[in-house]
Amino acid sequence: MILLRGYKFSEGGCRIDYDYTATGRAARFLNPSETFFVRYDVDVSGCPPSIVLIPFISNLITLAWFGGFDLHVPEAESTYSESLKSMRAEFQRMYPQHRLTGNLVAERLTAVNWTGDAAVMLFSGGIDAFATLIRHRDEPLQLVTIWGADIELSDTQQWNRCLNHIARDPLSSTLPHTKIVTNLRTFYTDKVESDLVYGWWGMVQHGPALLGLQAPLTYLFKANRVYIASSYTVPGGWGSTKESDEKLKWGPVVCIHDADGFSRKAKVEIIVECAKKRGHPIPLRVCYSEVKRDGNCGRCEKCYRSMMNLILTNADPRDYGFPMTESTYPHLMQLMSGIHSSSGLKIFWGEIAEDCQRALARNQYFVLADKAKESAYLRRIADGELNRALERNHRPWKDAVARWKFILRVRFPAFYNLGRGLVRQLRRFK
Repeated sequence: MILLRGYKFSEGGCRIDYDYTATGRAARFLNPSETFFVRYDVDVSGCPPSIVLIPFISNLITLAWFGGFDLHVPEAESTYSESLKSMRAEFQRMYPQHRLTGNLVAERLTAVNWTGDAAVMLFSGGIDAFATLIRHRDEPLQLVTIWGADIELSDTQQWNRCLNHIARDPLSSTLPHTKIVTNLRTFYTDKVESDLVYGWWGMVQHGPALLGLQAPLTYLFKANRVYIASSYTVPGGWGSTKESDEKLKWGPVVCIHDADGFSRKAKVEIIVECAKKRGHPIPLRVCYSEVKRDGNCGRCEKCYRSMMNLILTNADPRDYGFPMTESTYPHLMQLMSGIHSSSGLKIFWGEIAEDCQRALARNQYFVLADKAKESAYLRRIADGELNRALERNHRPWKDAVARWKFILRVRFPAFYNLGRGLVRQLRRFK
């Protein structure tokens, strides 16, 4: 089991460190040298204890469910505690191969309530986030960006660039913005992925974890809702879906998985239309693959996917933060023809192929320099060239091999290192 013994505030009430112990089966999953903490940029020490505990519970409860042990806390907010039962049932539906038997055990339940109509919104500066921001920009919004989720805590360069990007944009910069720093991806060990679910952060943790971090802020700002932008659900289970996220509640707060059912291109259309009305482009930040540049690299799959969405909306990608050149299409075709595919990539690029067909039929798409050459590339995509490549390159066995290599490295490190040494020796004799 995991037993929460208490918590303490520091740094002017902005930081919360949780004091807990793990015994039995639970001990293998928690990092003994790095306990869970959250640091806000506002004083949260005046929040009720049951609200202060929600970030902790939300990040550890999924471990308890999948690991089959109990999470003991001195207190839990009553609405939140009840909502976790519904959320667990939804994760059980997504993962029928697992038995989710762990429980939250609270010494007492307390009801907390407040009145207010503000909204807290998770915001990263990407396409999903900006589409949600535009859809709700007339509401009293509090933007929240988290360091430790997509950007590692050691990567101060990327974090500062992310903040600068949000501060420079004419749309996001006009709204109040709160930052959260947390070790939500490093307080547990690799055994979570080897013993429970491979790809834990994306497949399970991130929905409840990110939402739960907002609880103290909703109390301080008297918010009654939290927006989390929707993304595509990966077949076989995903950590943030409309069905799972919207199960979570506390006090008067509901969680809203926003723009579910919108395609990525539909979200881009929302952004482009807003930019046209404002008379200013909206710089998007979708890429973290190039640490030495400020902005999108323009050469990775996510950049190419976003650029295609913009091109097929008849928008210039350069106005939205993407360095498009005459070599973009050749490089795109080369990368996507050889990339290791997945179910998600096939969905994304299948939609792009259909959008290419429609754009060509209407003769409406952005042209950078040479319409004949660029339309020829669009025709190749529309005719399914990349779809066939992604289907050809989708080899689930490679994912299985990668998973088992990871499991061997974590569970049997001596055996794994011995095997690697033998492979290296064999290669020398070739």
